[in-house]
Amino acid sequence: MSWFTSLVSNGVDKIIDSVGNAIDKNFTTDHERLKIQNELEKIKLEAKAQADKLEAELESKMEESITARWTADMSSDEPIAKRVRPYSLVYLLVVVSLLSFTDGNLGAFAVKEVYIELFQALLLLVFGAYFGGRSLEKIMRK
Repeated sequence: MSWFTSLVSNGVDKIIDSVGNAIDKNFTTDHERLKIQNELEKIKLEAKAQADKLEAELESKMEESITARWTADMSSDEPIAKRVRPYSLVYLLVVVSLLSFTDGNLGAFAVKEVYIELFQALLLLVFGAYFGGRSLEKIMRK
């Protein structure tokens, strides 16, 4: 469950729980309580489903806007617009590699753990976005 769905669900859960407690005080039979509790559970599930749907729509719009920006970059007449992503990739790899290999390595060579985690995050993000985006663009052209 994502943070958005969790946020909405927690808010709905708190409201419904407080309503349920108020109802428990005012209804006397177990049958009435169970009926109201079932209705409240149904409302909870519907609210969670709506939050999931809204989150999926927001993610889809975000992906569409990223694709539109990348498409605009690639169709631009300006050469720098087409090369921003590759240049960024090369720059990040060179700078981070130089920093991580030279940081504290005047004696014995050892890459610090923090740089290993940084490399993992950068490589997953940059290569995934760059090569995944390029593959998606090629698929969309076909």
